Amino acid sequence: MSIILIMCLNLVAIPGGLFEMRVDPAKSIVGMKGLVDMEGFFISELTNYAKELKDKIDTIESFLQDVQSKREISRRNPKEFVAHPLNAFSLIRRLHEDWTHIELYMSEKVGMSHLTAIKNGLDEAQPTDEDLKDAIDGIISLHRFYNLQPADIAKGLLMGKQYNAHLTTINCQAIAIICLNMNYDRDALNWYKTAVEQYDDDRDGQVYREVFDFKLRDLYINYVSTLVVKGFRKAAHDVLRNVSDLDATLWLLHKDVYEVGKIDVPDPTFIVKPWVDYNGCQGFTKRKKYFSCHYERGTSAFLKMAPLKVETLSLNPHIVIYHDVIYDSEISRLKNISLPSLKSPPTYLNGEDYNLKYSKVQEVQESPLNRRIGDMTGENVKEDTDLLINNFGICGFRYYHTDNLEEQDQTAVLGDRLTSIIFFLNDVDLGGAISFPHLHLSVFPRKGSALVWRNLDQNLQPNEDLLHLSCPVVVGSKWTLVKWLHEKPQIFHRPCKKEFKEFNK
Repeated sequence: MSIILIMCLNLVAIPGGLFEMRVDPAKSIVGMKGLVDMEGFFISELTNYAKELKDKIDTIESFLQDVQSKREISRRNPKEFVAHPLNAFSLIRRLHEDWTHIELYMSEKVGMSHLTAIKNGLDEAQPTDEDLKDAIDGIISLHRFYNLQPADIAKGLLMGKQYNAHLTTINCQAIAIICLNMNYDRDALNWYKTAVEQYDDDRDGQVYREVFDFKLRDLYINYVSTLVVKGFRKAAHDVLRNVSDLDATLWLLHKDVYEVGKIDVPDPTFIVKPWVDYNGCQGFTKRKKYFSCHYERGTSAFLKMAPLKVETLSLNPHIVIYHDVIYDSEISRLKNISLPSLKSPPTYLNGEDYNLKYSKVQEVQESPLNRRIGDMTGENVKEDTDLLINNFGICGFRYYHTDNLEEQDQTAVLGDRLTSIIFFLNDVDLGGAISFPHLHLSVFPRKGSALVWRNLDQNLQPNEDLLHLSCPVVVGSKWTLVKWLHEKPQIFHRPCKKEFKEFNK
C-alpha cells in the first residue's frame, strides 16, 4: 500500500521454533508464507497450552471424584461415619494434608512457557496497523476494478467463481471502518451491512464475546450511527426495528432514531451508474481481433533453426506477445535469486504501486536469456544489464502509467526507455491482466510468455497510447520479469526510418 515500512528480512527466533518473517507481508504473496508459518507455530503452542490446562482439570476432577464418593457416605449419617476409626483418621488426614496440596495445585499456573512463546512471537513479528491497512486496501480495490460487491466478496464469490474462503463479521467490520475513514461512504455502509449478515451467534457468539470482547450491540450501534450521520434515518430505523429487543441500549437508540426519523426529509440516494469495464481488467472491452500469429526467424541466424512463436496484438503502436520464451529452470533461478532482496518500491513515474515488491537482478550479458531478448527485439542488450522481478501482494496492482522516463531521469549513455519486455513467470488464477485502455487491449498472464512493445515512435517521442495498467490480482500469486532497452545503445541497431516529404514545386 501507500506507506513504505522497513525494507529488509527479519529472522524471528521464537522458543520452540525458528521461522522467517518478512516485513510488509501484504505487499507480496510469497512474503506471506512467513505469516502461515507464524500462525502454525501459534496453533501448536496454543494446543499444548490447552493440553496442559486439560491435564490440570483432569487431575482436579480425579481428586474431586474421590472425595465426593467419600462425602456421599458421610453425608447420609455423619455420626456413624466418624464413629469408625478408619473413616475418622482418613477424614482428619485429608483435611490436614490433601486439601492443602490441592489448594497449592489449584493456584499453580500451567502452560506459561507456551503463553510466553506466543507473546514473544507477537512482539517480534506481529503484522502492524499499516500491514492491516495494506490488506484492506487490496480488498477495496476488488470493487474499484471489478465491481465485486461486499456481500459476494465476504462469501468468497469472486467474478462468478465460488472459492472455499470467506470473510467473518470482524473482517467485514474492519473494512467498513477503513472505508469510513477514507470517505467511501457507500462502501462503508455496504460493509457494515455485510458484517451484520455474516454474524452467526451459534457459531461466533461465545468466542467473539469471551476472546475478542466483541458485542453485537456495538456493531449495530456503529452501523446505525453511520447511517444517521450520513442522513439515512429511515434505513437506520429499519435496521433497528427487528433487533431493538436484543439490548436495552439498542431499544433506546431505536427510540431516538424513530424520533429523528419523523423529520420529513427523505433519505439520500447514491447514484449508481451501470458498471462498465473501462479499465479493461476483465477483458470485456471491445477491441480488434489479434492481427496475426507467425514464427520469428529473421532477427538472428539462430532463429532459422529455432524460430520464436509470436502473436501480434497491435500494429500501431506495435505490441506483440512471444510464447514459451522463458523456461522453468530460468524462472526458478530468478525467483531464488530475488527472494532474499524483495522490497517495496517507491512510486514510479506517472503511477503508483499497490501491494507490490520488486528486486533488481543482474543478468550476465551473454546469458541465454539475454541473447533470447536480443533475438526477440533485434536490439542491443549489452548496455542494459538489469532485470526487474516483481511479485504482487494482496490484490496488488500498478496504476496507470507509461514506461517513459522524465528527461531529468535519463542518462547520457542510455536515454529514454525504447522497448519494454515483460515476462510472465507464472499463470494467475484470476485477474492480473496488463491493460492498455486507449487500445482496448488486455493481456492476461500466461507462464513462459513475454509481452513486448516500443515506447517511442520513429521520432523517438513517447506514445501516449501506451498508457497501461497492471490490474489487481484477484486470486493467485503474480510474478513478472521486466527488461527495459533504452534508446541510445540502439543507434546502430535500429535506425529511424526515413520520412519522405513532398515539396510543392
